[in-house]
Amino acid sequence: MIPLRPSPLNSSIIALALTALALLLSIWLGTYLESGRYLLFLVAVWLSAWYCGRTGGLTAAIASVALIVFLFLRPETFPMLAPKGNLVLVPATFLAMALLVTWVTASWRESRQLLSSTLSSIADAVVATDREGRVTFLNAVAETLTGWPRSEARGKPAAEVLRLIDEKTRQAVENPLARALRDRVMVAMDEHTALVSRSGAEVPIEHSASPVRDDAGELRGGILVFRDISKRRQLEEQATHAQKMDAVGRLAGGVAGDFNNVLTVITGYAELLNAEVPASSPLRRFVDEIVHAGERAAALTQHLRAFSRGASAQPRVLDLNAIVSGMAPMLRRRLGQNIELILLTSPGLGRVKADAAQIEEVLANLAANSRDAMPQGGKLVIETADVDLEDGPASKNLGLKPGSYVMLAVSDTGLGMDPETRSRLFEPLFTTKPPGQGSGLGLATVYGIIKQSEGQVSVYSQAGCGTIFEIYLPRLADAAAEPARKALSKGSETLLLVDDEEDVRKLMVAVLQANGYEVLEANSGLTALAAYEKNAHKIDLVLTDIMMPQMTGIELGRRLAERAPGLKILYVSGYRDNPVVSSLGEAPRDFLYKPFTPEALLAKVREVLDAARA
Repeated sequence: MIPLRPSPLNSSIIALALTALALLLSIWLGTYLESGRYLLFLVAVWLSAWYCGRTGGLTAAIASVALIVFLFLRPETFPMLAPKGNLVLVPATFLAMALLVTWVTASWRESRQLLSSTLSSIADAVVATDREGRVTFLNAVAETLTGWPRSEARGKPAAEVLRLIDEKTRQAVENPLARALRDRVMVAMDEHTALVSRSGAEVPIEHSASPVRDDAGELRGGILVFRDISKRRQLEEQATHAQKMDAVGRLAGGVAGDFNNVLTVITGYAELLNAEVPASSPLRRFVDEIVHAGERAAALTQHLRAFSRGASAQPRVLDLNAIVSGMAPMLRRRLGQNIELILLTSPGLGRVKADAAQIEEVLANLAANSRDAMPQGGKLVIETADVDLEDGPASKNLGLKPGSYVMLAVSDTGLGMDPETRSRLFEPLFTTKPPGQGSGLGLATVYGIIKQSEGQVSVYSQAGCGTIFEIYLPRLADAAAEPARKALSKGSETLLLVDDEEDVRKLMVAVLQANGYEVLEANSGLTALAAYEKNAHKIDLVLTDIMMPQMTGIELGRRLAERAPGLKILYVSGYRDNPVVSSLGEAPRDFLYKPFTPEALLAKVREVLDAARA
């Protein structure tokens, strides 16, 4: 059977068919319709208006009037339907009645269609029932959530179509429509209600049920409006998680800033001691262990700074081969004797632009992750290669634009991962290690660093088959790696050193004085201003910590710049995620992060002084 589409032509055809049927029935039942011989024509008009709207009703009315006039003019055609009365009055009366039936019926039909269309277009699910609680209507959203088509749900008890349970207790919940019909009140939502669809799937919902009354206040049925809140819950959980992570990040950044002051002293004196103890001395290995512990602590604070958004990248042109080769000794020491480290570096590798310290941190994190995945030993392979990605499935699967990249791959023969673990690998604080043995920040930091460098990281792993991390960084065209820093030269300039941490200040004074610099000390901003007033004629550079009581290093720098606009100032801090520190702008040139080694301090001081003369 081919369904007829709603159209004026189809409506007219149906109306004419109903009118013809009314004529046939009138002829057949003529002897029984003596007093109401035109009643079936009115029924045809009503049916036409009900199913086809105003067009059908008017067509049926005109056709019926035409038949009545024909019967007046040719009564011998159908004697049993021969009309009585006035030729004008009878058709006119019938036409008036037919038009009234058409208008009332079509108006009712249009109002019902408007209500149905409105409820169907609502984004929430809507279920309506009669006064006995049997379903009379479901919109499309309700059909999707409940799994019941409207045709099958109509006439069924609401409790059968709407199966509700408490998410916490897993017990059945009273149907809100039943309560609304019973108590004649609106039933508010329950925060922990889940809808069990016809297929058994559970969807968390919020709902509101109300009784439906007519103008006289009589109960006519009930209506339930509900919505799927799973996406909203997910967004709320993400927002809560983001707030929690922000609080943890601020705490981590504060801890990193305080710890960097202590670590600067430890690593600084360890480096000085390392330079004094001969390599043949039996005490040298103890010094090396102190230096190694300082490196590990510095890596930890780098984790915390990156996690708290306190670490600012300082990108430059890099040769990944040089970084991998330079880290090999440290990685072998961390991996232990039962894990073999294999380097497969590609000759003539292209250059990338990234922060060298961050790339080293990425390698250290991935190596540590692989080490933990190989408790019985195995192989760790670090590979570099130039890769050209064309527009196609390969680049789309990696989430990269077509172009030239440098690939850094770290693979191991460890335990591997299942799909669920792999899907959450880069989530902050996610770890598969026992409590107390993993921070859950390592791989999240890796992901953040690579994305900050406009790269991409992908993971290939199966349980029992090891893991491969592939990192893609944009390859620079015709770029040479920045030359290594020149050997440090001693200086003879006069420096004003300002730091409220006495241990840090003593270390810096010892390092600077040992390399020929004259150092004036100050433990606060006010003391530094007084020292500058007395020695302004010979001070070449001011080194100041930023976070100090009473007067910050930023304020001190502003005041000194007002008195001596050309004065060079080198800022020192272990924590950038602070409004005071951030006021310097993004990655200022004259800035030194804690913790730093004596070599890094001397190099930065020399760089700032030489830049002033250039």
